[in-house]
Amino acid sequence: MKKNRDSKAIVDVLFDELEDLRAGKSTPQASRAVASLANSVCSVSRLEMDYARFVSDQRGDGDKKVSYALKSLSLGNA
Repeated sequence: MKKNRDSKAIVDVLFDELEDLRAGKSTPQASRAVASLANSVCSVSRLEMDYARFVSDQRGDGDKKVSYALKSLSLGNA
């Protein structure tokens, strides 16, 4: 079964991890790793929202709109 990949799922995972830590089913190191991963996911989501806001921002004179949006950057073959 595929789990949801949304903000509620992140909150659920974090609270589940906290309960496991309190019950002795998890370690501080494992909980720290879970929290770090959740923070990374939130950071990427925040970056995507900021980028979307910037891309949708159009400026210009009168009826003529000019988009100053950045194009996607290719990271090439690493």
